Amino acid sequence: MKKVIIILILLLISSGCDLLTTREAEIPDTRRKNYLPATTPDILFLNLRNSLKEKVLENYMSSFVDISFSQYPFIFIPSSESVASFPTLAEWNLQSEQQYFNNLLVATKDNIPIILDLQNEIKSNMGDSAIYQYDYILSLTPNNENLSSTYRGNLKFYIYLDSRNQWVISRWEDLKVGDNPTWSELKGALY
Repeated sequence: MKKVIIILILLLISSGCDLLTTREAEIPDTRRKNYLPATTPDILFLNLRNSLKEKVLENYMSSFVDISFSQYPFIFIPSSESVASFPTLAEWNLQSEQQYFNNLLVATKDNIPIILDLQNEIKSNMGDSAIYQYDYILSLTPNNENLSSTYRGNLKFYIYLDSRNQWVISRWEDLKVGDNPTWSELKGALY
C-alpha cells in the first residue's frame, strides 16, 4: 500500500503541476513612481505635469482638493466661450474631472505622453493659500482627427494647504487667449 501511495505522489509531481518550481516575478506597480507629496506649490505643479505625461489618473486626482482633508470645495470656471458649446462645463465637479481624464486616456495614443507647459508664472502667496497664474500649452496626440493636438490659454489655480499639509488645487479658472482651443474645450469635448 505504501508503494502505491509513493507511486501516486511521484506521478503527481512529475505530471507538470509545477508545485516545486518558482514562478516569474511580477512587474511592480509603478503608477505613483513620479508622485511626491505636494509639500510645496512647485511639487504640486510638477505632480500635475507628471500625471498627464505618465497618464496616471490617481496622481492627477491627487492634485485636487479632497473634502476629506479640506474645507474647500473644487470649483472649475471654464472659458466663457466653451460653456456655450459644452453646457456640462457649468456644473463641473471632481467626478466630472475624473471622467474627463479617463476619457482623455482613451482618446490619446498609448505610450505617447501628454505635455503640459506652464509659462509666465505669476504668483501671490498668502501663507496657507496661494494663487498661481500661467499661460499654458497642452499638447497631446489624439486617436481621433476631430480633436486638436494643442490647447492654449491662461489659467489661474487657487491652491491651499489641506489638513495633511499638502498643497491642492481648489479652484481652477480657464481663460481663452487668441483663437486657440482652450483646455475647457477639450474637457467639454471629452466629457
